[in-house]
Amino acid sequence: MDSEERTKLPGVSANRARQIVAGAFVTESVMRNLDLDNLEVCPWALREGIVLKYLDWTEH
Repeated sequence: MDSEERTKLPGVSANRARQIVAGAFVTESVMRNLDLDNLEVCPWALREGIVLKYLDWTEH
């Protein structure tokens, strides 16, 4: 896919269309090196995950 085609994918903005290629390479490399066959995709970003984890830690 070219950059314009990637912008038509759900959740991919024009600013991220080029970045997702690099992200795909990194993801594939990490999965290969950790011997992972699948991943669970989360709709939230890293920031939200950090906040949710912090809130989880403070509740106990």
